[in-house]
Amino acid sequence: MEFHVIKENDLFYLSDLDGQLPEKEQNRDGYGLFLHDTRVLSEWKWHAGPGNLRRIGSDSAQNFQASFWYSNTAMTGNNGGFVQDQSVLVTRQQFVSGDRFYEECSFENFSDEPLTFDFAYTASADYADMFDVRGYAEQTITRQIDASVEQKSLVFSYRAVDGVLCRTVVAFAADDDMDVQAAMKDGRGELSLTLQIPAQSVRRWVVIVAPTIVEAAEQQGAQGAVADSQATGVAEPAVAALTTSSAVSDSTAAFVPGIDENQNVLDAVHVEKERIASSYQNWFNRAPRVTGEEVFERWYQRGLRDLRMLATDIGYGSFPVAGVPWYSVPFGRDSLITAMQSLSVNQDMARGTLATMAMFQGTELNPTRDEQPGKIMHELRPGELTRIGLKPFGPYYGTIDATPLFLNLAADYLSWTGDLDFIRSLTDNVKRAFAWMENYGDRDGDGFIEYQREAEGGISNQGWKDSGDSVMHQDGEFAKGSIALCEVQGYVYRAYAKWAEVYHLLGREDLAADAKQKAERLQQRFIDKFWIDAENTVALALDGNKQRVEPASSNMGQVLWSGILPHRLANRLIDRLLEDDMNSGFGIRTLSTKEVRYNPISYHNGSVWPHDNSIIIAGMAKYGRHDAVGQVTEGLLRASEGFDLWRLPELYGGLSAESVQAPVPYPVSCSPQAWAAATPLLVLQSILNLQPDVPGGKVYMGPELPSQVTRLSIVGIPIGNGCLSLELRRGEDGRTETVIAENTTGLELVLGTFKEVDRVPQ
Repeated sequence: MEFHVIKENDLFYLSDLDGQLPEKEQNRDGYGLFLHDTRVLSEWKWHAGPGNLRRIGSDSAQNFQASFWYSNTAMTGNNGGFVQDQSVLVTRQQFVSGDRFYEECSFENFSDEPLTFDFAYTASADYADMFDVRGYAEQTITRQIDASVEQKSLVFSYRAVDGVLCRTVVAFAADDDMDVQAAMKDGRGELSLTLQIPAQSVRRWVVIVAPTIVEAAEQQGAQGAVADSQATGVAEPAVAALTTSSAVSDSTAAFVPGIDENQNVLDAVHVEKERIASSYQNWFNRAPRVTGEEVFERWYQRGLRDLRMLATDIGYGSFPVAGVPWYSVPFGRDSLITAMQSLSVNQDMARGTLATMAMFQGTELNPTRDEQPGKIMHELRPGELTRIGLKPFGPYYGTIDATPLFLNLAADYLSWTGDLDFIRSLTDNVKRAFAWMENYGDRDGDGFIEYQREAEGGISNQGWKDSGDSVMHQDGEFAKGSIALCEVQGYVYRAYAKWAEVYHLLGREDLAADAKQKAERLQQRFIDKFWIDAENTVALALDGNKQRVEPASSNMGQVLWSGILPHRLANRLIDRLLEDDMNSGFGIRTLSTKEVRYNPISYHNGSVWPHDNSIIIAGMAKYGRHDAVGQVTEGLLRASEGFDLWRLPELYGGLSAESVQAPVPYPVSCSPQAWAAATPLLVLQSILNLQPDVPGGKVYMGPELPSQVTRLSIVGIPIGNGCLSLELRRGEDGRTETVIAENTTGLELVLGTFKEVDRVPQ
């Protein structure tokens, strides 16, 4: 699937490579303008005649804006003169501002002939739920779309089954008196104009698409009455509400935030675009600046930009949605891991993620959506199918790892910021999360956290490898019963170990001692049950019969991040991960090539996931294995060079770097995707071996450059109330030399030590 995608907050536009949304019969890839998991524009086609314009370029690198350039082939002007090719430049710029989609167009005539062109935009809206768009809806809703022309604008509307009103207005504005015509036929609208362009001149206009999704209660507040609901007979679901846009008037001016009646619409649109651009620049200004190695620098910069694109705020602070186009929603595991990966760049995102997850923490036993008290959610979908109870995603809690990851991120946030006040505000959420692990996570009392789906229509495998075929025995038979994944036990261990320290800071020595004891007991049980000594591996899982699920998988690499293994076993595991059946040369595979179900172009059984590798790299760094950090990092850098914009996607094929020049793409991979975007950020932290302990007054680090990288300058790493800047270069003896260029943190720098694994036995 080839596409352009632009996004700002909860609005994103997914188009083909021409910026178009094909009509329904041809729109098989799910293109559209989406708000609140609803397709509010399903067709958007730009036509220009005579048919002698051709696209000469496009660019969507800025993430909130996509540009398309067209020029002419040879033609005859209005006065009969010859107009050679490339005498006309047409520029279309599409951008999103969070609640509006804009398409600006300029037509520049560089010839000495006046020209005439006919332009038209065709639009329609189907208000399909994202599950409909992706073909995952078991029941079909027939939606009656109202379509009309109002004040030369196209207006589409739909009242959902639960009474929610969806409305999309398409309006035209120009810098002069262009005579646009609006028409509607069979639910498809058209804005058209005949454009006269004098010689050596330019004409400009803009089309503004203003979608709104207004709940019944909000309609009552705005209109004084609630429209009769069509939801008769549909069970009222428990669904969380996302922030909705306010209603707009039908005048074009009202579609641009902040514009008044006397302001030029095109000027106001330009100001709005500059506002979004400035917010990106502010994001970059707050992040560390990395220079010195071109490939690493480009990879890091792309990750930063994509992370800013995926930042969303539904009322509790900025957090990363999982990815576009298919997962532009709050996503427990993905949002938490991405925030953890990004701590060295922006701690506000971790705070916003924690606050958002705390707001939707489970409160009741509800098997229809795999909810239990204290559990952190998996996914929140605000679309119609969820709202009327046909899908259990409002929110859905079918994840085994989000709850321990929540506890880990909270402790890590404190290590980076020293923000005890915020942590104190989460103490009830933390208490309930630990209670969930002990009362509901451990289903059979064996000391391990297991999952088993209860919700009809829920997810069968509830770890990060959540496809139905991702947990199997070595003979290929799928594991059955309650599944205890290896990396999840590591997350739980680390949560107890880290919170033993946090409780000490909070003056709760009783809880600190209890958490420390639980971590130590879990560590011993884990080694006894999961370590496979003959293979130097960790079992993927224990099945419902407490039998080990033994295929060699990348899950065991994530175990390293938790620090649950003693050094002697961790080093053997790291060596095993670097063997050719696991290491593709573009990163560690999800499953060994020696396993029965290995498939390099599958979702989880042999592909390579960048975020998975970043966590593995972070674990390798904690055990001081700089050689392994460098080797896997170099594979990811090599992979980034094979993708447009150095943007690593959600996943890619696991074929060996010895057999292919660049990674083989996975056809429907999300790109950009949050934890893939944040991968270079965690890799950089791992290269630095950087672990702040702001409450303890120290910063631990032991930088070691990968062999492919000879120099890095990192300016402005935010830690506590200050910043740390470093210069790394490879000396003549091959060792990494570290220069502290700036330290305004007020913290003691401790070189050559990684505090977190010091407590792990050798």
